[in-house]
Amino acid sequence: MLTDLFLIRHAAPEWHGGPAYRTAPGPDLSVGGQREAQQLAHFLADKALEHLFVSPFARTTQTAAHIVDRLDVPVTYTRFVEEHSATESAEQVHVRIRDFLLSLTDSPFQRVGIVSHGFPIRVMLEELSSGRLDLRAYVFGGNNHAPTAGVWHAHRVEDRWRLDLVFQPDG
Repeated sequence: MLTDLFLIRHAAPEWHGGPAYRTAPGPDLSVGGQREAQQLAHFLADKALEHLFVSPFARTTQTAAHIVDRLDVPVTYTRFVEEHSATESAEQVHVRIRDFLLSLTDSPFQRVGIVSHGFPIRVMLEELSSGRLDLRAYVFGGNNHAPTAGVWHAHRVEDRWRLDLVFQPDG
């Protein structure tokens, strides 16, 4: 039974030049983002992750590469947790995230990491808390509810999820 989810926002991307942010593959990680991803991998080293689900964007796959190098954990790349596209409604994002989370409840995994983006992570937090989590106290750059390379831990307690922001990289 799924007991723990680690909702991981990608590390800091390169903001100037390069591909459009919300169109795959999007920008690569910046030099600072590479450092954040290393700190993130170090933080996750003792969390006993069994599997990693990763958005196919460059900034998420590059963040995940640091985790995989450190943890040697199996990876599935999935569009279910990819960036909110300009042609996609917020409700469509909610539906795909809800479907993804439902699929995890039937999986053999107990402890899973998900490397995604700000808006999909917000949707995951809303879904897991049934809208009860007050995210106003958690606002970071770009109006995201997780900092770059930040981690929310969702731990199942009976039939509810306890949600805590457990990691932020050093500036």
